[in-house]
Amino acid sequence: MKKNGICREIKLLQKYPDGIFGSFMTRPVSHLLAALSYKLHLSPNFVSFLSFVFCIAGGTVLFFPEIPYYLFLSIALWWLGAIFDAADGDLARYVNGGTPFGGWFDSFLDRLKEFFIFAILGYLAWKKYNEEIYLLFGLLSIFSNVMSGYISDTKKLFISVKRKPEIVFSKKYSFGMVDTRDFVVIVSLFLADFRIALITYSTLFASLIFFQTLRFYLKYGRKTN
Repeated sequence: MKKNGICREIKLLQKYPDGIFGSFMTRPVSHLLAALSYKLHLSPNFVSFLSFVFCIAGGTVLFFPEIPYYLFLSIALWWLGAIFDAADGDLARYVNGGTPFGGWFDSFLDRLKEFFIFAILGYLAWKKYNEEIYLLFGLLSIFSNVMSGYISDTKKLFISVKRKPEIVFSKKYSFGMVDTRDFVVIVSLFLADFRIALITYSTLFASLIFFQTLRFYLKYGRKTN
């Protein structure tokens, strides 16, 4: 079967609604990458691991500003990691290889990426501006990312069985936390201002988590068996 045929089949299996940022930032390439991974006999879990490796490399580059165009290299590596992160699901659906472990592994690696990148951004913002508040913003950003993933994962496990997006714009687009995280990180790197991601996640997204928890309580917590 030709690779173009595989790409078309993978695209037809795309789940909807999809994250609005990922739909434009990663999906145009993730289907191609999933097809290539299939041709190379890579497993979805290995593709998830490659996503983790590229994101870690992208964050590590930030410690070496002497590298020419180091911010653009960091963006390219993180973006490639985001594309692999989308491709693992594309590949799993195509080969019908989705497993409970694969879902856990993907979520686990996402949490590690969040710890890593926001710790780095908090440290580098503190170092650049000599304001300790950015260390706190880094911790709060980690908290909001990890708690968002925890809420979604435990809701799937204990309440809804299926993982569903909380904010849906249409049948095609939703608000995805992971692809939004990648978008915000890339924007911060592109503008060379790490405070953008830190302030966004330590304030706005922390507030969204509070209202999300309150919504869960009002919807599920008062129900009786």
